[in-house]
Amino acid sequence: MNRWLTVAFLVASAGGAFSLYSAISVGSTGLANMATNLQSLSVVVNNYYNALNADRTMVNASLNDLGYYVNVTYAAMNKTYGATQPNLVSMMQTIAYFNQTLGYGEQSVHSMISSDLSQVSSNVQQLIDSIFQSFSMSLYTMSSYDQSYTEDKCIAKNMTQMSQIPNSLGKLGPCLQQEVNTANAITPTIVATIKLLKSDLIAYNNLLKICQPTSTTCLDQFFTGLSMDLSNVQMALSFVQQYVSYIQMDASSRNRICGELVRAEIQDQITNLQSTVQRCSYPQM
Repeated sequence: MNRWLTVAFLVASAGGAFSLYSAISVGSTGLANMATNLQSLSVVVNNYYNALNADRTMVNASLNDLGYYVNVTYAAMNKTYGATQPNLVSMMQTIAYFNQTLGYGEQSVHSMISSDLSQVSSNVQQLIDSIFQSFSMSLYTMSSYDQSYTEDKCIAKNMTQMSQIPNSLGKLGPCLQQEVNTANAITPTIVATIKLLKSDLIAYNNLLKICQPTSTTCLDQFFTGLSMDLSNVQMALSFVQQYVSYIQMDASSRNRICGELVRAEIQDQITNLQSTVQRCSYPQM
């Protein structure tokens, strides 16, 4: 923020009495607009962070619950039937891989969220820098004119437009709010799907009740199908994780493009303003 005031007073010292007035007026109003928009934007950014963090916590809790059920249930089965069911040996290896999948999925989601939030922060900083740089350049351009009555009028006429440029920062808000809505909308579906996968495993494991302890053929068939059932659940879980990744990448891409568009619009505003002042100051004969 101090850079804005520094720019204002540097330009003021370079351009005479009216430039002093112009620079301070534009700088102080622009600074106030910057603060207002950043305050409003900070609310949305905070909501975005809270939504991602809360949703991540909910999803991870569901995954941890699923992982706990798998480990406890099949450890108990292995203790009871491991000596008589060779299929349980490979089954326990599948469970170890299942746990790795859960861990990798959580790390991947956390990494993408961190990357996205870092990008959002970088977008805001670049927009602020762009406004400062363009503002500085424009004020120096204005102050370089000889301060004739006509030129003073041209600068004064466009002071409002100059000081309103920081309002473009607010356009980042709707972009981030959309991602808040997206995160909140997809999380219940993801959590419900993970819970459904756990219910599917419970439903299959309940089939063991059909077999009497002495029914070797029945037990063999149950444990033969058990690995396939867990593999199917694991495959479905991988699809869920891929879906989350695609949604996050899509949101991150929109956030990045939103920042680029706002930055481009700010630059266009500056360029158009400079052209307007120049045309006003030096009208075609």
